[in-house]
Amino acid sequence: MLDEFYEIKTKDLMTPWWNTPFIEETAGWKEFLTMLSVSAHAWVVSDTKSMKVVGVVTEHDMMRCIIPEERKKAKIFGPSRPDILHIDSVVRDIMTYNPVMCSPEDSMEDILKKHSTFNIRRLPVVDENKRLVGEITLQLLIKTLRYRFMIQE
Repeated sequence: MLDEFYEIKTKDLMTPWWNTPFIEETAGWKEFLTMLSVSAHAWVVSDTKSMKVVGVVTEHDMMRCIIPEERKKAKIFGPSRPDILHIDSVVRDIMTYNPVMCSPEDSMEDILKKHSTFNIRRLPVVDENKRLVGEITLQLLIKTLRYRFMIQE
């Protein structure tokens, strides 16, 4: 059963881009705070026409901006950046650049290796031009395994 699972292509399992949280890199603080209040992350695209993935913004990025240096654990959130969040802030000011990405043709084995190597929970699925075509998450992989195990019973 696992051998079959490992061979599944990302394109056959991913959440399509239209159901994936994304935001433009020039979006202002009100928009990205609204996005993060609904979703734990959003893929950052250069613009909605090109949909080229340039980063990711997460709750951890936000926390890095608001937790005072003396109150945080650097291992978890990285260096504090309280000077970054202000009325003129845009997503590119707080996002994490160059996220690990995957291709629609990657196998689940490839995806699991990336998740474990980089200790991440989600990956953007991009085409050859780095255009967002979807995402694949650990939660989706777990749901798929659960479903496959239930069918085997």
